[in-house]
Amino acid sequence: MKKAITALGIGAVAVSVSSIHASALEKGVVTASALNIRSGPSADCDKVAKLYKGKTVEILEKSNGWYKVRVSSSVVGWGSSKYISTSGSSGSTSNQNNSTSSGTSISGNGKVNVSSRLNIRSGAGTNYSLVGKANNGDVVKLLEQSNGWYKIKLSNGVTGWASSQYISKTSEDVGTNDSNSSNTTNNNNTDKNQSSEVLLEGKKGKVTSTVSLNVRSGPGTSYSVIGKLNGGDVVELKAKSNGWYKVKLSNGTTGWVSSSYISETTEGLKENSNSSSNNNSQSNSNSNSSSIGNSDKSTVNGSKVVDFAYTLIGIPYQWGASGPDKFDCSGFTQYVFKHSVGLSIPRVSREQAQFGSAVSMGNYAPGDLVYFDTDGDGATNHVGIYVGNSKFIHCSGTQTNPNKVKVDNLTTSYWSKALLGARRFA
Repeated sequence: MKKAITALGIGAVAVSVSSIHASALEKGVVTASALNIRSGPSADCDKVAKLYKGKTVEILEKSNGWYKVRVSSSVVGWGSSKYISTSGSSGSTSNQNNSTSSGTSISGNGKVNVSSRLNIRSGAGTNYSLVGKANNGDVVKLLEQSNGWYKIKLSNGVTGWASSQYISKTSEDVGTNDSNSSNTTNNNNTDKNQSSEVLLEGKKGKVTSTVSLNVRSGPGTSYSVIGKLNGGDVVELKAKSNGWYKVKLSNGTTGWVSSSYISETTEGLKENSNSSSNNNSQSNSNSNSSSIGNSDKSTVNGSKVVDFAYTLIGIPYQWGASGPDKFDCSGFTQYVFKHSVGLSIPRVSREQAQFGSAVSMGNYAPGDLVYFDTDGDGATNHVGIYVGNSKFIHCSGTQTNPNKVKVDNLTTSYWSKALLGARRFA
């Protein structure tokens, strides 16, 4: 009996310790102005939600500087622990993110490490306006730090804030690889009165984007896409308005592109063979838009991919799922390519959009991967598979609004604006 009581006592202590541990990690408060919640513990994983300063969340797990948190009864994801404070009832001291907005003075230089270009903002948070861009490899002067952001000064004199996760301290001199950094004050990518348009004469611009650059019918992302340009293309600049350039393509088409991805140059005019323009408006969803794809170009592998994808129609969406009974968008495309033609492709949408080779608008073929920006931030966050006749199959939905595998039309106003390009894996 004594042994039984002793064992019971030890068990009670164990339960008590376990409860204390769970309680210590139960709650966290968001300290960033806006915090992305992702599908895994990495900035490369897809965004599934966004939380704002002061939001309290339940913390489920910790891994390499990330917290797995419960956003709501149906939403679970990962957020950087740098921006989630666990101080309070747990007695934790991880309250370093509650510093004042003025920041702490620092010195030294930092080197930019991004896949494309780094946004420079007027304050330490994504809700502040853009004041410029920095390129991968740029070396900048560090001035302050606050809540995971650095206040920096570019070689061209622009001063602003950038996320510290994309800047590493360096002993290199300021100015390295900074020729394409640009001041983009007032570039808010919305429709503006074109009376502010400034005409340009004799100027040319070079595309610096690492992915296809949309050419639009007006100076804003709400305008329809009428063509594409690729990195290295040099085009004639006709005018500038509110952070957008009016450009003239080699076939005479004129349209607008974001100035964030154009650097003025003295090089000769040139466009890559896979750059393209669409002179027919995509706003007419009932038209047979051959500018998007040509179903006659289907390959044997492409047909296999499409045929297999159609067998999965109706399977429900679930964030983070890779099949076979549930998928998210990139889990669906990865599963289809693997099980139809034995091809292994990356898991997340952003990496899938960089796999294989680019396909120009007008040359899409069944079996090509199509990728989209549905958040309006210029980054890939959704993928599907082109099936021909301007249609694509995808697993549609979000963690808070799940849908299923279905077919949609690229020429609708929503998808034509979100479309970034296509990739071929053959």
